[in-house]
Amino acid sequence: MLLIKNGHVMDPKSGLDQVCDVLVQDGKIIKIAPEITEEGAETIDATGLVVAPGLVDIHVHFREPGQTHKEDIHTGALAAAAGGFTTVVMMANTSPTISDVETLQAVLQSAAKEKINVKTVATITKNFNGKNLTDFKALLEAGAVGFSDDGIPLESSKIVKEAMEEAKKLNTFISLHEEDPGLNGVLGFNENIAREHFHICGATGVAEYAMMARDVMIAYATKAHVHIQHLSKEESVKVVEFAQGLGAEVTAEVAPQHFSKTEALLLTQGSNAKMNPPLRLESDRRAVIEGLKSGVITVIATDHAPHHVDEKNVEDITKAPSGMTGLETSLSLGLTYLVEAGELSLMELLEKMTYNPAKLYNFKAGYLAENGPADITIFDAKADRLVDSHFASKAANSPFIGETLKGQVKYTICKGQIVYQA
Repeated sequence: MLLIKNGHVMDPKSGLDQVCDVLVQDGKIIKIAPEITEEGAETIDATGLVVAPGLVDIHVHFREPGQTHKEDIHTGALAAAAGGFTTVVMMANTSPTISDVETLQAVLQSAAKEKINVKTVATITKNFNGKNLTDFKALLEAGAVGFSDDGIPLESSKIVKEAMEEAKKLNTFISLHEEDPGLNGVLGFNENIAREHFHICGATGVAEYAMMARDVMIAYATKAHVHIQHLSKEESVKVVEFAQGLGAEVTAEVAPQHFSKTEALLLTQGSNAKMNPPLRLESDRRAVIEGLKSGVITVIATDHAPHHVDEKNVEDITKAPSGMTGLETSLSLGLTYLVEAGELSLMELLEKMTYNPAKLYNFKAGYLAENGPADITIFDAKADRLVDSHFASKAANSPFIGETLKGQVKYTICKGQIVYQA
């Protein structure tokens, strides 16, 4: 038995927001009450700390199989636990891609060894070819939770429509990375800074929001659910809002980096601030925050994208891979740039990092309730934390190293077991 005493319990699903005790047994929460005494129980003193549902991240890259010099499922799971996450969804842009049942089963076998809940999508098209759909039905039956070709966009509108129709038939959805290569320059650099500082044609806003406009309208026409990944532009928020207003089933996520920073970070942090889509303008940063506040964007997801230091540390920054490690800074960025900044309440932040992402996939996660799962994160919301390069992840490609942020994860509990302790 595990007894959490005197913590500020916050549950976005029920609205519970008070100091009380939580008793855990056999992987479940068996009691939540103002005062619980249980002789012999292992006790955590959570005085002054927030006790919240384990965080849920629906967009991570754990690089297994084929790219395990960057990260693997085990180190990814350790990074997740250190960041307060108890459930994650891996993307399928591995080597080979997760496009068939055999590869999926191998990945899930590896994931099952971890102490947190590690789930995965499969690809929409075979080996990311953009032309032939995978066997959605067989992959769902084998344990995939959804479908995404994240990392590259689907250029064919015909394939997008076919994928949406197939997903709808099977009561699932597709998640899309929206950057039209025909409208884009060098990836990872917003068009403004690319032009003015790097003297190249960079990643344009229109490449994101034009492709997104196409796809949300196909979703509207097919009555299928589409999930938009890591949107970054002011116009993109408006596109999602427009489609939702029409009655289309469109959901969207934003990554912490896009509500925290702008393209200027490239000048101080170099390739660690290079990502797809890129960091944008201050007006875009403000717009995605407004999207979170209004409910147009319901999910915060890290797009945790670890890379080896040698890959990032190249002379020509345009040759460095895009992406940043994000699981161990996500909560702190939310606390710093949303809660501390007065944009969202702590409960609203938690909703977008727990209950909403879990609800998207119908996971039994993201809430605290008696007889519910004992997936819990305990953190100090007010503590200052200097981000250093010592991560549980294999990678340290974070542009936030050296920055002081709010929030410190103290304990992560998954299935009733302490899986991380600061």
